Amino acid sequence: MSTFEFIAVLLSIIFGLAIANLLSGMVQAFFRGELTDTRLAWSILVGNLLLVNWWVFFQWSDHANWRFHEFLYLAMWATVHYLMAVALYPYNVQVDYSEKLQQKFVLVVLLAAAALDAGEKIIRGDFFDPWYLPLFFLHFVVFVTLPLIFAKPWIMRISGWTLAISTLAWSVVARSVLTS
Repeated sequence: MSTFEFIAVLLSIIFGLAIANLLSGMVQAFFRGELTDTRLAWSILVGNLLLVNWWVFFQWSDHANWRFHEFLYLAMWATVHYLMAVALYPYNVQVDYSEKLQQKFVLVVLLAAAALDAGEKIIRGDFFDPWYLPLFFLHFVVFVTLPLIFAKPWIMRISGWTLAISTLAWSVVARSVLTS
């Protein structure tokens, strides 16, 4: 077993648990009548980010000389992605806080994930591949920050749908078509 395969098992478990938590939370929210269009938008965004970044991790398969700090960074990176799903759909024991606090936690975790995603690209040396990737990161950070600054439900809804749609488009078009 190669070093990458060894590391990939752990990170795949983390991403898999995150996806399972997200899907389970969505189903539970649907049956309780709590799956609003805003929560659906953020769920689509988080689900897409989990899948895309799990896919992005495969780029590390050609990395030959692994160092512990690289493994540690990637483990933190995957764990923050797991926290995105848990922030959006917390476990049953974590229900004693307000919806506003939960939204702030989701947004802060998304900002942390964006920072770690940018760091992952910088470590790999392809932050500017394609050249407009930093612009996409900036776009992402702006739309995640807006609901933190202006705590209005309509801003949360618009930001969620804007990010869900633009990230899906980025995943399919920019990553698949334009870079091939």
